[in-house]
Amino acid sequence: MNTLPDVIDAHVHLACSGSSLDQSALDDFTLQMDIAAVDVAVVFTVAPQEGISLTEERNTAVSTAVNEMPERLVGFCSVHPAQGKKAIQELERCCSLGLKGIKLHPLMQNFRCDNDMMHLLVRKAADLNMPILIHSSFPYDTRESENLYNLVSSSPDTNFILAHTGGVQFLDCYVYVEKRKLGMENVYFELSTLTSIFRRSPYIPQIKWLVEQMGADRVVFGSNYPHHQLVDALTSFRELELSYEDSQQILGKTLAHLLDL
Repeated sequence: MNTLPDVIDAHVHLACSGSSLDQSALDDFTLQMDIAAVDVAVVFTVAPQEGISLTEERNTAVSTAVNEMPERLVGFCSVHPAQGKKAIQELERCCSLGLKGIKLHPLMQNFRCDNDMMHLLVRKAADLNMPILIHSSFPYDTRESENLYNLVSSSPDTNFILAHTGGVQFLDCYVYVEKRKLGMENVYFELSTLTSIFRRSPYIPQIKWLVEQMGADRVVFGSNYPHHQLVDALTSFRELELSYEDSQQILGKTLAHLLDL
């Protein structure tokens, strides 16, 4: 990309049926990008547990969509830890396709972050320079939040984007602020859903404080589309009333730098 995009949505789920993407849903999303003035979106599916072939087909479909709109879409792949060595091979293939990161969702995919295979996937992600966008909200399982923290802390060469920044337990993510103060630079907060569900609530000042403590150069904007619409996500983000410089950093510059856009 010749110029840095002003607004990048870091979190977009693409609808799919079997191995194919829903083209009408993708068309609707790109229309929403135009309406909301979102320049670029990170798009992905979430890999199922049942078989590597469907995972491969969906990742290929994401790559095809990105190749058709390279100025608007950036693709992440997804794998499932249960797919073992085949998941590692799929990461290598997806990297060769030009996909720039990895999407993992412990709840949707029904795995735990202390899974031995996760450590192999994380090391491969570092080797391929592919950041991991991982769901980080575990409201009914505080042990899993600890498992994620241990995984991230023990993998300093892998960049992690924490989707939803812990969700309703967002203040628990302050531990990553403390780790950054000690020199750990591999963690990024991603704000999708968080600002939307707490919009106009007493918690907004606390979210703003957490963002400022982490530093705008380690925070990215996301919508979690289609669960939240782009215009609504942008509005709730802007209601944090961050400084102009921090807002511009979070809306586009941080992720553009991380993904080398």
